[in-house]
Amino acid sequence: MTWITGWRRRLAAGLAFARVVGASPVPLSSVNEGQRVRIESLPLHPALQRRLEAMGIAPGVEVEVLRRGRPGGILHLACGLLEFMLRQEQAQEMDVSLLSRG
Repeated sequence: MTWITGWRRRLAAGLAFARVVGASPVPLSSVNEGQRVRIESLPLHPALQRRLEAMGIAPGVEVEVLRRGRPGGILHLACGLLEFMLRQEQAQEMDVSLLSRG
């Protein structure tokens, strides 16, 4: 991949100018609505890992929390043009780093 191709891919996903805010990872389930995060680890369940990776969700990818369901409910997430949902217990197993625009 050339430099310009990688830059265009990040820009297309709206991620070109994000930087990490927090030093230590937190569970995805604890992130507030509207917050952008970088995935640090996936859940341990192999089938769920494969499903997420097939959608392009892997460590290093940046996602945004669009909505949170009722307490203990689901998380509505977005990665570029892709929107998907995760159960609270699945999100609890995923570590993320908080990002800030800047």
